[in-house]
Amino acid sequence: MSRPVLAYGVCGEGLGHAARAAALIEFLGHAATIHILTHGEAFRFFQRQGYPHLHQIPGLTFAKRGQMIDWPGTMIQWSEFVTSLQANLCRLSETWELIGPDMALTDFEPLIPRMAIRKKIPVLSVDNQAKISRCALLELPAGLQLYQAVSSVAIEWLVPRQVPRVISCFHPEFCRPVQPVRAVVGPMVRKAVSSLRPTDGAFALVYYKEVVGECLLRVAKTIGIPTVVFGGVAHVDRWPGFEFHPHGPDFPEALSRCSCLICPAGNQLLGEAGLLGKKTVCIPQKGQYEQAINAFYMEKIGLGISLQNLSAPDREVERFLAMPSPTPRPADGVERVAGMVMDMLGMKALVSCLEKDKFQVPTS
Repeated sequence: MSRPVLAYGVCGEGLGHAARAAALIEFLGHAATIHILTHGEAFRFFQRQGYPHLHQIPGLTFAKRGQMIDWPGTMIQWSEFVTSLQANLCRLSETWELIGPDMALTDFEPLIPRMAIRKKIPVLSVDNQAKISRCALLELPAGLQLYQAVSSVAIEWLVPRQVPRVISCFHPEFCRPVQPVRAVVGPMVRKAVSSLRPTDGAFALVYYKEVVGECLLRVAKTIGIPTVVFGGVAHVDRWPGFEFHPHGPDFPEALSRCSCLICPAGNQLLGEAGLLGKKTVCIPQKGQYEQAINAFYMEKIGLGISLQNLSAPDREVERFLAMPSPTPRPADGVERVAGMVMDMLGMKALVSCLEKDKFQVPTS
């Protein structure tokens, strides 16, 4: 029996989509040939890894103005993408014929599911964003409910409605489906994270992103313990005493050893922090209301605190330091989604072979 071929469309905005896809590819890669079709940061992520089946395609991104999402600029970019949708699908056809996929996956990427529907092959959507359009998010504040209602239209457009959707997030207990979903699963975590034993190395870890980087570093300075920073190496001279590293493969090991994490409010990293039981301060990017939703739920599950008023963080940092470390949370997403993919490919017999690769934090 020949190995099945999968086409995996991955949103290139940020690295959360890429990390989620990488986790699933680790789990399925020995049973299928998986071609990644992506753009932006995700393309560069897989390119640095030397991934052999990588294809660059057009994609949607956020326009930014300083530390905020530029929503008018973003709407212009997205309108241009919608206008050129059919032309992009035509250009994709040549790559598609070269790949010859048996099935398609999409992580918030709009071209691949549409091409799969045209070619009449199975397709599955796996992302975090569908929680906004297909779930009642329990206890969500009214202001964020308004964003949920408005953004649901765009989220539903990205992936055609007939495509079955799986939601992966770090707070599945607060997601109650009100529209059809295949499943709501926990985080999909890479082996580079899940295989590590969490310890306390008595340092704060900063995951630096330019749009909120200065705020993250100020919080680390307020906490007042030795600090390791991944990203932001151009600012090393302005922050003496902090240990800077470029973003790269050493981050998971640092995450497993840190006393606390200071980061933006991305779903994927919060899921990894939850798996390792790392107390977290998150700062959602201004204007990125999806991150505001993540920040709300990271507090609800007891992972740490969200800082949105940064004018006087001292009192909030004191509250954070007094909090106990959270209990590690399960991350069952990869094995559950892998089982669904195998089922759709008619390869149920291989699912049991994959069970040995379950992703768990060692306990002894």
